[in-house]
Amino acid sequence: MITTDYLSEINETYNEKYVDEVPMGGMHPHMVEYIYQTAGVLRAPTNFAFGAVNTVFGAALGRKVTIIDGEYKNRCPLYSSIVGGASSAKSPTIDTVMKPLNRIDKKRNDDFDKNYNIAKQEDSELPINKGQLVASNETIENLYRVLNNVKNSRDGLLMHQDELLNFFGKNATKYSDGNIISDFLTLFGGFSPLRVGRVRMEKPIYVPEPVLAILGGTQKKRVDELFIGQEHNGFQSRWTFWLPNVEAEFIEHADEVHEQRWADLIGYAVSPELEDINLRFENQRQLWEFDDNLRKYRDYFEKMDEDNLAETIMKQGYVVRRLAGIFHCMNSMAEGYQPKEVIKSETLEYAIEVVKHLFRNAGIIDRVINEKRKRKITGKQAIQALQEEYGIANQSMFAKCLQKGPNQQYISRCISEMKKK
Repeated sequence: MITTDYLSEINETYNEKYVDEVPMGGMHPHMVEYIYQTAGVLRAPTNFAFGAVNTVFGAALGRKVTIIDGEYKNRCPLYSSIVGGASSAKSPTIDTVMKPLNRIDKKRNDDFDKNYNIAKQEDSELPINKGQLVASNETIENLYRVLNNVKNSRDGLLMHQDELLNFFGKNATKYSDGNIISDFLTLFGGFSPLRVGRVRMEKPIYVPEPVLAILGGTQKKRVDELFIGQEHNGFQSRWTFWLPNVEAEFIEHADEVHEQRWADLIGYAVSPELEDINLRFENQRQLWEFDDNLRKYRDYFEKMDEDNLAETIMKQGYVVRRLAGIFHCMNSMAEGYQPKEVIKSETLEYAIEVVKHLFRNAGIIDRVINEKRKRKITGKQAIQALQEEYGIANQSMFAKCLQKGPNQQYISRCISEMKKK
């Protein structure tokens, strides 16, 4: 279980370039082989491939899989950030893992285009692309439109952002003001309806049970920009962070057998033949004990004034259920079987091991963000921040807020410059 030792480990390792490898002992050998092959060909960390594989597969399962623990329901989407330095093979890894899903999405889109053109020629009712699987680098308005189009699909939707900062990043304050971040908190749940009304919309959008997974990359040195203005609103705590271990041993050529197995698995996950399934746990008490452990360490982190970690650790209850569902379905389908309704105890135990790894990663990211925010800013940045917070005010107020900072003449010049802008 998660222990207080994690706090010491987080503090000691958050500046390290690499973390340990995510546990893989509970995954089907075919998937482990595919992960090592993908990472080896790309000279990428296996952790990146592992995170991408499980996020893509969870998205493909969509509404077809529901995890019931007696109190709550979960589906399998994850919000995943592949975190690494520049040119660390983040995007190539994501692109490679997404290939089967993209091929199926292209085939569905080509069929839609064909039917659309026929409808235009015959002046009949235009079709809607109800089978879209991927939304890449979308605007928020178009993402809403796609979610509305696929609301009757059993599949989930994967939002792929090559660089997460391009979507969230510095626009997060604007998004928060427009309640868009609140929409992503709703989307994470998978069961709460999404209601969106915008001035430019012809009519409000209502999606009863949206299922959205997110997969993208960002650099560790810029990860703080991903959550600007999002402190303690639950957004950061919902993410899984996949940090680099050492690069996999180089493999010159991809193995077509491994690639085909992964393609077959994704094809099965989005096929109409996959029956809807409600999953339950073989050992419910095992899950309750894990939840009790989370509450125990939430209280511990709160006493240590580690509010972000206290918030994040409670979200691991969602993650462990989703990962258990993903591993259960992946292992069954890799053998060619429809998943059974019971998640075995060993699968849950393996999911807990992975979640321990992910919680440590979340703690490392939290430390990186805190260090970034502690850095000193210039006098001009301080004045601008105060001006943005309180509006144009008198120089004495600025001087008092800044205490021994810049003099009033400097403040006056900065205010004049900002007024011009």
